[in-house]
Amino acid sequence: IRKDPPESSTVASAPTKQPKCSTAGLCTRPRAGDFDELTQAVLDTAIGEYRAIICTRDPFPDAVSNQEISAQVWVNACASLDIQIQPSLEIMKLITNRAAEVRGRVKSTARCIVPIAYRLSKLNEDDANRQIVVNLLTKNSYLYRDVATREGCLLTPIVPDIINSMWFKDKEDDGVVFSNYFGSEGEAIPLQTVALVCTAIENCLDEYHGGAFKDIVFTRSAYRARYATCLRYLEDFATKTKEAAIIPRLCQRLLKLGRKHARAHNAQLRELLVDDLQAESATREWEGMTFSDEE
Repeated sequence: IRKDPPESSTVASAPTKQPKCSTAGLCTRPRAGDFDELTQAVLDTAIGEYRAIICTRDPFPDAVSNQEISAQVWVNACASLDIQIQPSLEIMKLITNRAAEVRGRVKSTARCIVPIAYRLSKLNEDDANRQIVVNLLTKNSYLYRDVATREGCLLTPIVPDIINSMWFKDKEDDGVVFSNYFGSEGEAIPLQTVALVCTAIENCLDEYHGGAFKDIVFTRSAYRARYATCLRYLEDFATKTKEAAIIPRLCQRLLKLGRKHARAHNAQLRELLVDDLQAESATREWEGMTFSDEE
């Protein structure tokens, strides 16, 4: 799951603790804030990595995969904080429940962009909305920069707009913080992330497919198969355009645009070194120098 897993010895040497929850014994659903500070710190770290995995590896995990992912991110979080806390069932649920929450955020982000970009409106005549959606979904025309002429294949501005708004708002956003999942400078955003965005776009289009707007929840049961179809389409496109490297170049471009939007495209640590001339000059200045509190 993780590109650079922590050393197992770190976790083994850490003291084992039990999570403390203020709602223990009560018939209320625990929240992250109900646990002690140490548990909250581990939980926050684990949830952050979990979100990144959902958005870049498997947006619609089944129950088994979900448990495996949540267990691994908890181990990683404990290792990074040099503490070992045995997770409870409630803690695991707090992590796995984030999958639906993340998908909901992707859908909300897409819904703010898609209807405006494609001129879908609750004020339109039903036939007008219906025809727009049919045209967009036919042969995945929504992925073209110009839907009418089908020019600019895979260059729709909608996809990078959603990616930037969802994961690259600033340097503290997940796309930058979890660059080991989303990609570092010069790399490419995962194809799974692009497929997730495409699926969210189609979900927004489905809401106008009948003409009149109808809210459709972006659930695993309703859209896991559609996501798989979008991913296969992109993978097939990559295979059939391998010589032109269209998909790798597209994913590199999307990551570059995202990091630029977050102002993280040129974020580098300065290397500070003392050269010989600087050292000699400072030595001469400080020789014989005294300060009032030393006199």
